[in-house]
Amino acid sequence: MGRRDSALADSVFSTVGVLAQGLSRFAYTAIVGRLLGASDLAAVNTAFSVAILLSLTWPTAAGNAAGAFARSDDGAGSRLLLRSFSFSLVPIVIVAASVAVALGAGWPAVVQAVLLTATWSIYIFGRGIFIGGGRVRAAAVWDVATGLLAILLLLVVIGCGWHSWLLAPAIVGYAVFGIAALTSREWAGGPAEGVSRRFATFIFWNSLSLIATNGLMQVSMIVAAGFSSSQEAGQFAAALSLATPVSMVAQAVTQALLPRFSQWSELDAASRLSNVRRATVALAVVMAAGCLLVVVVLPWALPLVYGAAFAPAVALAQGLMAAVFGFSLSVFLAAYLATIGRARTATVCTAIGSSAGLITMLFAANGLGGSVGAVVGTVVGMTLSVVLLAAASLRAPAPSATPGAKSSRARR
Repeated sequence: MGRRDSALADSVFSTVGVLAQGLSRFAYTAIVGRLLGASDLAAVNTAFSVAILLSLTWPTAAGNAAGAFARSDDGAGSRLLLRSFSFSLVPIVIVAASVAVALGAGWPAVVQAVLLTATWSIYIFGRGIFIGGGRVRAAAVWDVATGLLAILLLLVVIGCGWHSWLLAPAIVGYAVFGIAALTSREWAGGPAEGVSRRFATFIFWNSLSLIATNGLMQVSMIVAAGFSSSQEAGQFAAALSLATPVSMVAQAVTQALLPRFSQWSELDAASRLSNVRRATVALAVVMAAGCLLVVVVLPWALPLVYGAAFAPAVALAQGLMAAVFGFSLSVFLAAYLATIGRARTATVCTAIGSSAGLITMLFAANGLGGSVGAVVGTVVGMTLSVVLLAAASLRAPAPSATPGAKSSRARR
């Protein structure tokens, strides 16, 4: 009973923290869109999408590894994780700078692209450190504090007319969270025998799965920007920003349950299947209720938040809710499979779904426009991914055909 209560408490605090961070991100984009218009909103959201997409190549999975295994290894792999995370920052910030330059950005935008990519990666890795150390409540407190800090700094930046530095407040917020996490525990001891390979395998396959799952949502913003005018891309950015807090709830619950996934991997197949089925049903009910609520309130809430000029974004946001539901369950099931040693299965499932979604997205964007194409492709990709992942995760294993197995069980 105590373990269940602890798991529930961890999930609640993790959800509160990430939801606070998601709502602050939503408020961030809402302020930019309301005060500065669709073009600036598109630029800010595109920068966020690039940073998040690049972080999926290693830092996010390293954070998941810290959350899932760091506590069980008694700190033996802590330095290894920190070192691998630090090395991974070098190539991704170079890519971030290159993308900014290719888009014709000035030097302030290039600098911010580099810093946003680095600090977002530090933030997501830091959450794993907190959770791996059993400090879910501390993570929630810092999520709330740094989210509020970013919003206050954004108002100062806009009030002072520093419109070239709209991403600086978010950079500061993520950096403060990362510093708090990295200084919250002692990074001591060298990696134990077998830990290096265990972490590397988990991170490699989890990264591929994260790119296949989360990447499609981020690519949708880039496709919308590439196939639409800046004003139309701004409409999609508003729709996507409303989807962000909802999708982050599932990510928060998933990250809080990573230590439980690790424990379930040691159970027999029937017990493990029972646990994950119950957790999946609970998450599906919560996410379905949340997505339906958002769909209902969008027609009046979105224009109220962003202004009447963003009314066309309502239909886009409502369509994205179907993708968010599929995305939420996909993230959960893919993380479960990765933690119990079936990362390759998760990667194949999400890769098939995301590939189908991307192809659909590009074809639809070419004929229907970037924003509509992004919605259609994302819905197709996420739906296929969750169907494949559910089939791999929730089906009972085939009964053993080993002679004598039945009589052996009867004797027990």
